[in-house]
Parts: sequence; C-alpha cells; structure tokens
Amino acid sequence: MYERAKDLLHQFEQLPLISEALDRRYAKRFASANNANLFRGVYPDFATATADAPASKPIGYDNEAPASAEMYRFRMRAISPCDYPVAFWLNKLMQPDQRLLDFGGHVGVLYYALSRYLAFPEGFEWQIYDVPAVVREARKFALANHTAATLSFCDDLKQAPPCDWVLFSGSLQYVEDSLSAIIGQLRNRPTYVLINMLPVHPTRGFVTLQNIGTAFCPYKIYSAVELAAEIGKLHGEIVDHWKNADKACAIPFHAEHSLEYYCGELIRLDAVH
Repeated sequence: MYERAKDLLHQFEQLPLISEALDRRYAKRFASANNANLFRGVYPDFATATADAPASKPIGYDNEAPASAEMYRFRMRAISPCDYPVAFWLNKLMQPDQRLLDFGGHVGVLYYALSRYLAFPEGFEWQIYDVPAVVREARKFALANHTAATLSFCDDLKQAPPCDWVLFSGSLQYVEDSLSAIIGQLRNRPTYVLINMLPVHPTRGFVTLQNIGTAFCPYKIYSAVELAAEIGKLHGEIVDHWKNADKACAIPFHAEHSLEYYCGELIRLDAVH
C-alpha cells in the first residue's frame, strides 16, 4: 500500500504544471537557505552550473565570508563514520619521514580529528592544499592552536613539495580538473592516492550545484567508468574500495541522478610511468 501511494505521488509530481510549480518553489528555497546542504539541477560542466547559480551567494570556498573558512569545525572533535577507512589505511601504511598532501583539506579538519586517535610516525608531515581564503584562515587557526609546527599549507599546487600520499577527503568533486590531471601537476608521483567521500554514479557523469550554506559550488559526480579510466591513466592499482553509507546526494526532481552513498578507494601508484 505504501509503495503504491508513493508511486502515485511521484506520478502526480511529474505532471507538467505540478512539476514546474514544485521546481520554482524549491529554487527559491535553494537560493536562500543557510546552514544547508542542498543540491539542485543536472549540468554538463562547471561553467553551465556556475552560470545557473543564484546571485544571492558567492561561488566556491574562495571568498571573504568568514563562515566559508570556518565550516566543518565540529568534525575536528571526533572522526565520523565515513573517516574510518582513511584512519585504517593511514594507521596501517604510513611510515616515518613521509609527507601527505591533503588536497582541499580546509583548515586541517581531518588532521585535527585523526590526531586524537592516531600516533603519526616520527617525521611524518601533513600539508594542506586549499584555496587562498581557506589557507589564510588555516594558518591563523594553526597558530592559535599551537599546531603551526606540525602542519604546513599551500594554495598553489605546483609549489607543493614532493609527497608520498595524496588525500582527497570529500574534495575531488569540487574541482574541474580530473584526478589524473591533478596528480600530473605534482612535483613527484606519490606512492598512494587515498580518495574518500566521492560521489560516484554507476552510469552517469555530470555536474550538479550545491548550496553549502555560505556559497554555491559546482559539484562533480563521477561515473564509475570515468573514475576507472582516471585510475587507468595513472596506472594505479586499487588496493581497497568502500562505500560511505552515511553520505548521500539527493537532487530533487532528478531521482535517477541521486546517490544513496558515496565511495572511497586506496590506490597504489607504480614508481615510474
């Protein structure tokens, strides 16, 4: 009975006049919502998504609104369920004197959270790469919390020092460059690429628009085939693959594009290619 009622409601919502009215109503909510994590629309690329963004907020994290750089502080107090695969593999494989590049690592959210649970090996370095506005806030936060000696920061990927690890923790979807293009910009070829909280659709690759509360962000959804092709370009070996069951991407009026979970992978790269 419940499933039948749900099907009838879905059919009702697909009626042209009803669908248009619901879309307009949601568009208003999407444009004005604060403290939200909302998605809207399906687009072929970043430029099209950006052009369709409301004018009520800036685009992306690189803006002067303090809240954009201050987001996710709550995640520093403890690791979330979706962080456990990252914690597991770092604990198992990190070695003394290695360096990890945390791509889009914000102010060091995951570093601060993991520091409560993991003992980093002697000489292990953690570097944050992010946009300039976030890096400025990250440096101030590190000084205030006396971690400036253990964390480093950069906002120019080509200036990042050689690294053994590259971590993408919920960040790869915010950049237009592909995975292989990003790795290709580094000074060296890392040993491990650790991807977590990545939205991957079984068959479709596209871009949607996200309201993060303080800004609108084009948001890339990889197709499974596209992600596999990127790993192939890197000649990478998939060591592990997992689902982030506590993450979902619901795009109203686009049920066929919505995701019930995100994905993560540990990839080992050959030394020379």
